[in-house]
Amino acid sequence: KAPILHGLCTYGHATRAILYGLCDGDVSRFKEFKARFTNVVYPGETLTTEGWKDNDRYIIQVRKDKTIVLSNAYAIID
Repeated sequence: KAPILHGLCTYGHATRAILYGLCDGDVSRFKEFKARFTNVVYPGETLTTEGWKDNDRYIIQVRKDKTIVLSNAYAIID
């Protein structure tokens, strides 16, 4: 198969989705993000970032199709 997509690229995809989806592009509102890589991503695959509000943070997951590739993730937004 093709080379895998670097994990930081997957991480960056998630942070960009959070920045524009939850922070209106204002990087000063983005306080913290943590995530665990759970599966590989190959260049060209479509990723979907989802989030749910949970008290003072957002629970985040990123998936390709039905496979979760970033889990145990959260973001803190000001």
